[in-house]
Amino acid sequence: MSQKNRLTLNGLTTPNFIFILNAAFMIGTSIYLTSHFYDTLFPTTLGGAKGLCDFSSFLNCDAATYSPLSNIAGVPISLFGILTGLLFLISGLMPSESLEKTASAVSRYNLIGCLLLFTYSLIVLGSLCPFCTLYYALSGVAFFLLHRFGMRSWLPDVKTTAGWTVILLASAFFFFKTTQGKQDSQAKMNTSIVEQFNGLADLGSPDLKSEFIIHEGKNPKIFVSVFSDFQCPFCKIVAEQMPELVRKYGDVLSIRYFFYPLDSKCNSNVTGRFHDQACDAAMLAACSSEKFLEVHDAIFAAQEKLGQGALKDIEEKYSLQGCLEKEEIKNKVISTINQGSKFNLKSTPTIIVNGRKIEGTIPSKQFFAIFEDILKK
Repeated sequence: MSQKNRLTLNGLTTPNFIFILNAAFMIGTSIYLTSHFYDTLFPTTLGGAKGLCDFSSFLNCDAATYSPLSNIAGVPISLFGILTGLLFLISGLMPSESLEKTASAVSRYNLIGCLLLFTYSLIVLGSLCPFCTLYYALSGVAFFLLHRFGMRSWLPDVKTTAGWTVILLASAFFFFKTTQGKQDSQAKMNTSIVEQFNGLADLGSPDLKSEFIIHEGKNPKIFVSVFSDFQCPFCKIVAEQMPELVRKYGDVLSIRYFFYPLDSKCNSNVTGRFHDQACDAAMLAACSSEKFLEVHDAIFAAQEKLGQGALKDIEEKYSLQGCLEKEEIKNKVISTINQGSKFNLKSTPTIIVNGRKIEGTIPSKQFFAIFEDILKK
């Protein structure tokens, strides 16, 4: 074998260094995706997994995580990414012909799998997982390096493959048991949550159908009314949950927004100005029903800076000048506030789901359990 056909066996060359670094990134990316899998499907905090992987309705990891291909019998497929990256890393750091041959074969099958998953995401899910896409790109780099500088083989070394299969099966069993334990705990919790929800009084829908729409499905069976305050931190958590609910139940879900600022400037049910920017924020959001969702998201994104000029910036960005002085806009806000009396509102957020009142925030998984029970009925 000529030297040019050895990626890992010629010492720490530039291609091998890149290969090692690339493998480390593959492992890190796969570990994040594994963590996201459990944080999303089995949340232990309000709102579940947030942050690095959720950019928009198209670029997010949730759609992939909720898809049937996210796991095999409860084992997240990101485990294969961890072990593939580990194989490449060891091949680069502890070179041998058997390891490089196996790495070469695995890189080919891994890349084919990545291309299939990428196509599935675009065509079936209609979205892209940013970290999955990063892993696909890293897989492409690994394949290129092995194909260009290393051994080219579709057949892995038998002994190395046997050892790696044992590691894979042991790891898969561990994750299977982990997932099974979480599913059992969640099932018990969900049963309790659904029983509590069904025990609540059916107060009916708001008398006013709010024109401020977060989402309207094609055939809604789940009707959610959100009474919220733009300065309420927990209302922000609920706002960040909404895209997650829409991605999973979009066609059968209707979500309408009702302003309920804890600010006596526009809410006569409040005796003080607990949130002194909340009424102005509500009036800006109410100024245009067409721009409502964009403005809603922008205000919550700038929640901590509303009193520092952020509202003025939003007003200018969305051409909402003069809205704060318009009486008809204030009346729109007040009309949604008044709907709260039917539900004896005491705090925000308050969420009405098919007539039943949920006060405060609950994890997305609990919403899912409630929604599934509604759909069964």
